[in-house]
Amino acid sequence: MIKKQLEFSLNNETKTCIISANTENQLAKSMIDALSIQSEDIQNDFEVVYTLGKLPMKKIIIIKEENMYEKNKGLDRIKDIKEDVLILLDTFSDSCIKRIIERLVVSNYRFNTFKTKDLSETKTIYYTSTGDIDSKIQVGLTFGEAINHSKELVNTPYNHLNAKKLAEYASKLANEVGLEVTIYGKAECEAMNMGAFLGVNKGSVDEPQLIHLQYRGNKESSEITALVGKGVMFDTGGYSLKPSTSMPNMKNDMAGAATVLSVIEVIAKLKYPVNVDVVIAATDNRIGDNAIVPDDILKAANGLTIEIISTDAEGRLTLADALWFAQTKGATKLIDIATLTGAVVNALGKEYTGVFTNNQDFLNALIATAEKTKEKVWQLPVYEGNPKELRSFSADIRNSGTSRLAGASVAAAFLEKFVQDNRPWIHIDIAGTAFDEKNGASGVMVKTLAKLFSNC
Repeated sequence: MIKKQLEFSLNNETKTCIISANTENQLAKSMIDALSIQSEDIQNDFEVVYTLGKLPMKKIIIIKEENMYEKNKGLDRIKDIKEDVLILLDTFSDSCIKRIIERLVVSNYRFNTFKTKDLSETKTIYYTSTGDIDSKIQVGLTFGEAINHSKELVNTPYNHLNAKKLAEYASKLANEVGLEVTIYGKAECEAMNMGAFLGVNKGSVDEPQLIHLQYRGNKESSEITALVGKGVMFDTGGYSLKPSTSMPNMKNDMAGAATVLSVIEVIAKLKYPVNVDVVIAATDNRIGDNAIVPDDILKAANGLTIEIISTDAEGRLTLADALWFAQTKGATKLIDIATLTGAVVNALGKEYTGVFTNNQDFLNALIATAEKTKEKVWQLPVYEGNPKELRSFSADIRNSGTSRLAGASVAAAFLEKFVQDNRPWIHIDIAGTAFDEKNGASGVMVKTLAKLFSNC
């Protein structure tokens, strides 16, 4: 829990206090001087110092600002402190406040929903400041809570979160933050000839849901950016069945959907002057009597026929029809985000997110934003050779290449086939960065994508 403390007196405060190592700040300097600490004595990014009676509190924690956002450093380490703490925001640079609050909210997240033992946090993180910082606090809280909402969705297992329940979540969010929402069921998707999306759903007992959210923050502009999130609620691989070692954690295959829902949550709550749509084609990918098999040919909503090489290359089929739908609703720019390929993990590991584009200026803006948010992205090509991998003897295109080379780029090349009129488009592959087996969902790219629409 994070709460504001209205009053602070250095002579009377007994909570463990967290301060910046910035000795140019008078309050931080007075506390450090009281403990007879020299600046060169502060060796670590997170220094716990016992006061030995020189100050009313038993200990203070000194954090170096330059590294305080790094994973498992600085602010992240506050979660290991068992007692209540008070962070003295006046000791930190003014520009840090939003991010400090956001990081505290995120680092405090625990996925205890299905634990039978009460593991709720008893510790409270207090903050105090003499400045007018309420608006900055609200921004930090909004980002932190949205990232945690993304994590919660991804961490929730399929038997508690199928396509219908995701649509219910999206509708509830829309009502809370003032979005227009439309949910399309199977019959409506059939009427729109979404053969690619519906093909993935054919083995399922759960009806697919096409989720469409609209935010209009700038009615003077005709520009609309569509955020298209992969919403495969669980991926068995279909008849191209995943091995038993790859099946666990496939609940995370809807991380793209969770991301875009959290991004539009931030945009709507902070009232950014932009126009944004969210489109999610939600289904699971399972084996059943009617499930598609390799060699089947599907017809996408844009008219292209697709030969199925692998039923485990299903995410791109759902995204194909979702991209088409977004453009029919007026999107002038497109960003899709998906846990799409194991190939991107082989190429970049689990630290970097792969990004692809048909418009370098558009992607440069995203890369510049990611540098500010400290989320690592790496551009990969959609080059001339990849479409050749997708040529089909039987159909207009096939859903996967036949070689094991450049798989992430081949997938991007497939998606580009569904971008009309060379609209600016970015494809983001978070297969390696969205989920960690030990720590669960990461909430990656929520912050970067939301900040792409802001100047904050």
